[in-house]
Amino acid sequence: LAEKYSGETLAKKSFAVTVRRFEDIKNSPKSYEGAPEYSYDRKIEFTEVRREKLPLGFCPVASEATRCCNLLTLDAVESCGFDCSYCSIQSFYNQNRIGFDPDFAARLRKLKLDPETVYHIGTGQSSDSLMWGNRGGVLEALFDFAHRNPNVTLELKTKSDNISWLLKNPPPSNVLTTWSLNPQRIIEHEEHLSASLERRLEAARAVADTGAIVGFHFHPIVVYEGYREEYGEIYDTILDMFDPSEVAMVSLGTLTFIKPVIKKLRERKMRTKIYQMPMEEVNGKLSYPREMKLEMFRHAYDSFSPWHGRVFFYMCMEPHDLWRDVFGYEFSSNEQFEEMMKSSYMAKIEARRCTR
Repeated sequence: LAEKYSGETLAKKSFAVTVRRFEDIKNSPKSYEGAPEYSYDRKIEFTEVRREKLPLGFCPVASEATRCCNLLTLDAVESCGFDCSYCSIQSFYNQNRIGFDPDFAARLRKLKLDPETVYHIGTGQSSDSLMWGNRGGVLEALFDFAHRNPNVTLELKTKSDNISWLLKNPPPSNVLTTWSLNPQRIIEHEEHLSASLERRLEAARAVADTGAIVGFHFHPIVVYEGYREEYGEIYDTILDMFDPSEVAMVSLGTLTFIKPVIKKLRERKMRTKIYQMPMEEVNGKLSYPREMKLEMFRHAYDSFSPWHGRVFFYMCMEPHDLWRDVFGYEFSSNEQFEEMMKSSYMAKIEARRCTR
């Protein structure tokens, strides 16, 4: 009996030590020293996906619990060829099977929109908007749609540098081409197969040189040893490379998960440090504690001070009360946020349209 209780006590102590060690690692800033551990074993298959109707709907993470822009999403392609360790797209699609709808262009031509309403539609929720280029005539169909609907702001979001088709076919004035950016250290360790930071910025510069409007997403900002310095270098580079008249928006966001997505991503057994972070649950989602978010977002926004009032800044999927602490103001509703964003984008589009 004594041996039994002694064994149970030892097991409890060992478990407690393990839990403490886990918490220490989780709450310590991660280090990305050393080479990334990643092996490519994917076999991409391109398939036809015939849909009953055009996949146009509301952003899947839209919520009244956080301040959201009510983006409409258009699933031009299903699944992504990049292999980012934190990406939820992998939880919704077969990551090795890329789906194209052969009737996409015809369905898009039939879409009737209210000409008196301003729309903001993005194509980067189900796949990267540019990595496939004009495969299946996707970009051609989207540009035709933008030409026929000047009341639409169409956003192409990417981590690619595949802009060859755009350089030969400059985007309509109401197409925003936006790049998701992270330090090269994060790209190498967590955003596998995507374009380097340098190539993304060069691609954005080349597209802006056609007269098109660009934008930048810092989402997710990842906390690690030296993250402020490395993100700060990107902020300074953008200020040097671009004029605010060329840039519609800069968005800020960070790692945010729901538990089923974390479980799905962990099942892949990918070598990653992305989950080595303190997590707090707010509105059913797990993310950094508020104090850490406040630091990262303030640092980003303050770094872009020369562009305040000249470029639209916003946070994605963040609590209402965080806005005032970061930006000095807040919107009273998602609808007000949506209208201010659309108004800002359309004003920038009209200004650029007059100079092209």
